[in-house]
Parts: sequence; structure tokens; C-alpha cells
Amino acid sequence: RKFEKETFGKSRRTTPVRESGESRAAAKAMKEQERKEARREREDRKMLKELRDHHYSIQSAETKARMDSNSKNTAEKYKSKRQKQQKEQTKPELRKAEQPGTKKARVKADTKDPSKQPTLKQNKKKAKTVDPKKQPGLKQHKVRKY
Repeated sequence: RKFEKETFGKSRRTTPVRESGESRAAAKAMKEQERKEARREREDRKMLKELRDHHYSIQSAETKARMDSNSKNTAEKYKSKRQKQQKEQTKPELRKAEQPGTKKARVKADTKDPSKQPTLKQNKKKAKTVDPKKQPGLKQHKVRKY
């Protein structure tokens, strides 16, 4: 019994002392505050949904149809835009390095007479490679459905 008291404190079921140094009352108050904020957010979401539904229900039939088509169009545009951005981010730019000169110059260079061969100019542009980690993240907007 004495050994247990020394190793575990008064009882074994107590929570260990917090390393951050906050008191139990402070931790309890913070948890309570988080719960209240979460409840408020849930209520806000619920009220917004009810407001949207009410706003939609009071519209005329033509307006409802127009709203539905607008939301569908918006969703499709957003989806295609997001897919395009994802494709651009994931697609690596690992094409073969271009040979200096144009395609015509390379074809003409195959002639055997060295005096007729064109002089090729060197391209001094560096190949641009885009690091996917340095690209800006995708901006995602929520699409509201009526």
C-alpha cells in the first residue's frame, strides 16, 4: 500500500500532472470554452442552412430553376478549374532538352557538303522546372447547393 502511494500518488486513477504547467481549473475552463465554441458553430451552420432553405422556398418556380442551373454551372466550372490546377501541380516538366537550332536547320544539317551546312545558334535559355512544393496551394471554395 505504501509502495503504491509513493509510485502513483493518492490513487492510481488520477491523471498525471500536465507538463504545460496549467492548473486543472484552467484546463477545465479551456475545455468548456472549446465545447461552447463548437456548439455555437454548429448552431450557426444550422441557422445558415435554414435561412438558405427558407430563401429558396419563397422564390418563384422560374427563379428556383435559374438558381439551380446557376449552382450547377458554378459547380462544374469550379470542378474543371480544380482538376486543371491539380494536373498542373502534379505534372512534372521533364521533357527532353531541345537541340539547338530549329527543326529545319537540323534537317539541312544532314547534307554531306560541309560548306552548305548552316551554322547553328546556341539557345541560352535555361529549362524551367517547377518544384511542386513551392507552388501555391489550391484555393478551395465551398459551392452552395440550394
